[in-house]
Amino acid sequence: MAALATLAACTTVTNVTPAGDGNYTVTTQVRGGMTPWGEVKASSLKRADEYCSQQGKQMHQVDMQTHGVRGWTPQEAELTFACTAG
Repeated sequence: MAALATLAACTTVTNVTPAGDGNYTVTTQVRGGMTPWGEVKASSLKRADEYCSQQGKQMHQVDMQTHGVRGWTPQEAELTFACTAG
């Protein structure tokens, strides 16, 4: 049981914030564990997609930056996106 607790990760996804020029940002941070980068990025993409869908628009990815080292330092995926008419 102790081994499972060591592998557990804590994931935080920020609120969507304006970034200027019609763009927005959202960041996912994972502390601990061995979470695959694809899952970290997917959390940011999902939040952005939900945000745009609420406006009846589609999410368009502008940029994705990643920081950290899996298993050693917190992993972050910072997504910059725009909501465009479908």
